[in-house]
Amino acid sequence: MHTLVDLFLELVSIDSPSYGEDRLALFLEHQLLKLGCATAYDGAGNLYAHLPGIGEAVLFNAHMDTVTLAVGAKPIVSDGIIKTDGTTALGADDKAAIAAILWALRRIREGQIAHPPLSILFTVAEEEGLVGASKVDLALLGPVHHGYTLDVTGSVGTAVVQAAWHDMIEATFTGRAAHAGFEPEKGVSAIMMASRAIDRMRLLRIDEETTANVGSFIAAGAKNIVSEQATVVFEARSLNERKLIAQIEDMKDALGQASAFYGGGVAIKHTPLYSGYRHEEESPVLRNFFEACARLSLPFATKTTLGGSDANILNARGIPTLAVASGYRGAHSTSEEIPVAELEALATLTLELMKS
Repeated sequence: MHTLVDLFLELVSIDSPSYGEDRLALFLEHQLLKLGCATAYDGAGNLYAHLPGIGEAVLFNAHMDTVTLAVGAKPIVSDGIIKTDGTTALGADDKAAIAAILWALRRIREGQIAHPPLSILFTVAEEEGLVGASKVDLALLGPVHHGYTLDVTGSVGTAVVQAAWHDMIEATFTGRAAHAGFEPEKGVSAIMMASRAIDRMRLLRIDEETTANVGSFIAAGAKNIVSEQATVVFEARSLNERKLIAQIEDMKDALGQASAFYGGGVAIKHTPLYSGYRHEEESPVLRNFFEACARLSLPFATKTTLGGSDANILNARGIPTLAVASGYRGAHSTSEEIPVAELEALATLTLELMKS
């Protein structure tokens, strides 16, 4: 490793799409071992590292995977901005965080800086719905007092104080096939059932705390046949758990009523993806973050989000975890970029949090 920017550029050059993180994990394990950490993997492929210290352990978390669009990234540094040639995403989500964590650990080792016990968690398949985090082995993670998930778009110094609950519904409608020209009246259209259900749902922006959406509608088959089967995938999110429950029940009712109206059937699979959380102003993890920003004269800000991160899972598992901004913007797109100044601020803040 040379400079922080060199390290980041090396990380984004290692392709690590979801479920294809092995090469990056081996690189990271090698770096962590050189920095004096003990390492381990769980069955899902999450990478754990521990550096002994004095006091209560603090967790630093980032995810190893990127969206597929970041495969083959060709980074360019121009006018203080790191971006790509415009053909791929950059992968700063979340390799900016990984670079910051490794850089801070190196500074601690080289400077023999005092610190509490440090636990590092690099997860897999975050972009696929927090898959790796949902399979974290708490025995491998060990006791942790609080933690930071470095995985939020926006300026360094920003913390997420409230995040949403997120559920998914997969509905499979079953009707009866019939020839659309000769005897359509003998058919029961799965497409019509699904369409009626969608038309009667409250979707998109429900209120300031709640959203819902149709993400996928698949009805394979011949075009001249009354559709026998259609599968529709929905999602709903809310900062208020009771509102989410009510929204999901409304959506289920619409599905059932639509299938009954046409005399068909519907199989509903409801999957809670992750829980929401809220950090109060007096919470230790938020207070520690604010104080670290103040010591570095970093502008401090808070926000709420309807998006998810590993912090959702870690908070639900009993570890007070603050999701914080990593300085990138335009994630998941060919316009993804990160200012060098933001990357440096993230690394400096990470080091400050590791010392506290």
